[in-house]
Amino acid sequence: MYLRKCFIENVGPIPKFDVELDLDSLGNPKPVIMVGKNGTGKTIFLAYVLDALAELAKKKFSDIAIGQQMGSSPFLKLMSSGDTRSLSGSSLGFLEFSDADSKFCYLEKVGDIDLPSYAMNLRGRFELLQENEVPCKFVTGDEKQIETFFRTGTVCFFPSSRNERPHWLNVSAVEDKPLFGNNQRISRILGKPLIVERAAEDNQQWLMDILFDSLVDVRLSSHTSDAISQPQYDLPSNMEEKRSLRAGRENVELLLRSVLEDENVEMILNYRNAVDGRLSIKFGNGVIVPSFRHLSAGQALLFNLFATIIRYADRTDASKSINLTEINGIVLIDEIDAHLHTDLQYQVLPKLVKLFPKVQFIITSHAPLFLLGMEREFGADGIQILEMPTGHKISTERFEEFQKSFEFYRQTQIFEDAVEKQVLATSKPLVLTEGQTDVAYIKKALELLGHTDILEQLEIDQVGKPGKNGAEGSGCTHLDTAGKFLKNNQNRFPRRVLLLYDCDTNKQPDNVGSLSIRCIPQNTTNTKAKKGIENLLPVELFKDDFYNVNTKDTGDGGESITKTLNKKIFCEWVCQRTEKEDFIQFEKLLVPIIREFLSVKCADETT
Repeated sequence: MYLRKCFIENVGPIPKFDVELDLDSLGNPKPVIMVGKNGTGKTIFLAYVLDALAELAKKKFSDIAIGQQMGSSPFLKLMSSGDTRSLSGSSLGFLEFSDADSKFCYLEKVGDIDLPSYAMNLRGRFELLQENEVPCKFVTGDEKQIETFFRTGTVCFFPSSRNERPHWLNVSAVEDKPLFGNNQRISRILGKPLIVERAAEDNQQWLMDILFDSLVDVRLSSHTSDAISQPQYDLPSNMEEKRSLRAGRENVELLLRSVLEDENVEMILNYRNAVDGRLSIKFGNGVIVPSFRHLSAGQALLFNLFATIIRYADRTDASKSINLTEINGIVLIDEIDAHLHTDLQYQVLPKLVKLFPKVQFIITSHAPLFLLGMEREFGADGIQILEMPTGHKISTERFEEFQKSFEFYRQTQIFEDAVEKQVLATSKPLVLTEGQTDVAYIKKALELLGHTDILEQLEIDQVGKPGKNGAEGSGCTHLDTAGKFLKNNQNRFPRRVLLLYDCDTNKQPDNVGSLSIRCIPQNTTNTKAKKGIENLLPVELFKDDFYNVNTKDTGDGGESITKTLNKKIFCEWVCQRTEKEDFIQFEKLLVPIIREFLSVKCADETT
């Protein structure tokens, strides 16, 4: 059973919302993502869906709302004329759920409404509107099917107010009143609260069940002749069942690995007197998180959200935790991106949603990166993005600019990680240059000019270093980025670093803590190469053989010819010549800069 048709009119900021929700070619629901500015009705729409589900569930279960056992049946969503759109005088909300054979309908009416006219305008799509007498709130549907749907599936709403208590909080010092809570398994008790604000405590006991079910009780065989040297063990008769149940544990650990971004994470069992409880989390590098309560706020919210989806389905059928693709239901999530880092929004969340193809996710979000990640994971036709308050279907093309921003952010992060690795590699002073050929020229010049003492005292490298992850590090802009990063993190990098710019940048000298910035002076004798470190070389070295010639048709019968220096091949040739005379300008213009840099370091050490 999935939500298929929605009609809401004159409610809060929503003038008219008339939408049909799609299924894919396999009959599975497409994830629905509600977007729009604050105050456009995203949460109001989720409230209607939640209220409809609650009214359907109350037909068979008595623990949906507080007070049902005493004969009352309070609504989860209050009806009020104050929620009616200004000047309209009335409002209407209609939702239709359906499965292969049946329909389940919800109607809420406030104020005077001419229902027959609505039935005509909507072309008879909503059969309930044809009723002559309609109460303010009304649901229809086969009660046996309703009971089966709620018992066997996952139906819940994760509000924007959801939170998990951190491990450091003294819970005895604060008030703790859960909205709902009932673990009994008796007739007419669902035992799965529709509203889930906090789930860690309930999930903790369930995780213990999952872990214990996966363990095998192995006993030392009574037939063992030499138990010390060659022990033999008796395996239980239900080994196949145990193997099956272990898949449930592996699915939980799959959630953990995704949330913690470590493919080797696993749950481990502690002894009963462990300070932080029976369950811990072990990372692939051996680091152990003492308990699930020690996860960060974002990690805890994300893990417990999807663990709850499994737990709800697993309540009456343990095979659901083994086969996530068989879990069905409707899950509402308000502000799914709250508290989550961009990587979790873009890469992890979509993958977690995709683990449950038969669950209808209806989600609100303010994160363009989440939408882009969903499109990447499901394809453009695999999701529905509805813009509030109208419900118009839009595509992620509107958010392509955020994709570019995200890629820029990712590359910057990778670059900063590469710089940090370079700076922390050793304690020797470090000279960072604009490119790879700069390093080769400087090392060769110091070697030929007899400055081996300098080579022994410091390390010379290009900034960033190219790699598979795209951390290319050439040019003055990368030195600028590295400079900003190092200036802002002085306490982390006590190592002396010199950022060495080429002459054409005109960079002003600067000293900030352990960071020095210098620009190589211009070699005026080289009139051919006026920029780059090649400016320090004699002009006669720049032969035509080292230039790539490109010819372009100008369109008017002429040609545009450009010549570019092949810097890599030229550098290899110059360094192979091993002519001291080629590096005379290095002696005059560059060596004093490096000597000064080393002397400042020595002065610091002396003081």
